[in-house]
Amino acid sequence: MLNFILKVYRNLPWFRGKLTIGKLLFRNFIGKNKSLTFKSHYGLNYAIPNTLENIGVELFINGVYEKETIAFLKEKINTDAVYFDVGANIGSLALPVIKAKSGIRYYGFEASPMVFEFLKKNMDINSISNFKIENKLVHRDSDQEMKFFQSELYGKSSLSPTYTNDFIQVTSISLDKYLEEHKIEQIDWLKVDVQGFELNVFEGAVNSLKNKKIKNILFECEDWAEDQANIPRGKAREYLEDLGYVLLNFKGEKWEAASAEDNTMIWACIR
Repeated sequence: MLNFILKVYRNLPWFRGKLTIGKLLFRNFIGKNKSLTFKSHYGLNYAIPNTLENIGVELFINGVYEKETIAFLKEKINTDAVYFDVGANIGSLALPVIKAKSGIRYYGFEASPMVFEFLKKNMDINSISNFKIENKLVHRDSDQEMKFFQSELYGKSSLSPTYTNDFIQVTSISLDKYLEEHKIEQIDWLKVDVQGFELNVFEGAVNSLKNKKIKNILFECEDWAEDQANIPRGKAREYLEDLGYVLLNFKGEKWEAASAEDNTMIWACIR
């Protein structure tokens, strides 16, 4: 009965307050600090650490997380593309794309050991092939032991103690070094969502970016996150522009600061 009610509710057209009402309808499952596995949209199954974090709540109630971003990636990424996902989390943005286009060569990076276990489980329960996932922090320098603030709010763990003071030690890797070690000539799509530290990821890929070995980049841009990371606002955007990348919105129009009101993701590409 629960699965039937969930399916009906998820398939209702979007309306203001839908998520809020869903939280009330399914309140026995929301706000719980325990893992949960359920069937979602696109024929996918998800295992989530808890329903304290908004990612898990939206997946459970709506059946999808960041629908517009998923639709953009599914449209743009070719079926034979090399797709790097930095800040892969539990796979909520990656799985609908790579399930739909099984020829994609997927590389996922997640720094949190706790979240990484759920990423790995979600790959397994959805019978995903042609992928490689790494429990490492992508950063400017490789082989560094760094403090990583791991929160039960698993979409908000980062190098900054914004949501928790509890930390673990993680090992870093730069994209330039990773590509060299694994003899990967080109990244067709790179998605980066690392809570304001996007600049550090790009700095660790400077050679690949200069040589245009990374064709398309989708990255999150939020002023508050860069503030928490002690990185000047807009520095990640400027870094890519200085290397010859054009910043666009999902419609392929020139990105403007006002675009962030609708979507914090920016598409950087070579034109």
